[in-house]
Amino acid sequence: MLKVRWQTLPRLIRFMALHFADGVALGWSCALAMIWFNILNLGALLESHGSTLLTALFFLQSGLMFGTLAMGVAVMNAHDDD
Repeated sequence: MLKVRWQTLPRLIRFMALHFADGVALGWSCALAMIWFNILNLGALLESHGSTLLTALFFLQSGLMFGTLAMGVAVMNAHDDD
């Protein structure tokens, strides 16, 4: 059922959604690595706050940023596809 709905979407929307999802996954991976390896003391800072709200906002922001960047780059390079 989901595949049928996915195929009925316009081709450009599917193209943009797939690249946005790839960017979100990359952004979440980078955010997790920054927290895990405590880059710029980020992991300790988030841990000292004691709330998950800041961590959730950090993941949301990084996913949104990387997702829009990946989608924008994909659209700008769409003419290069053969």
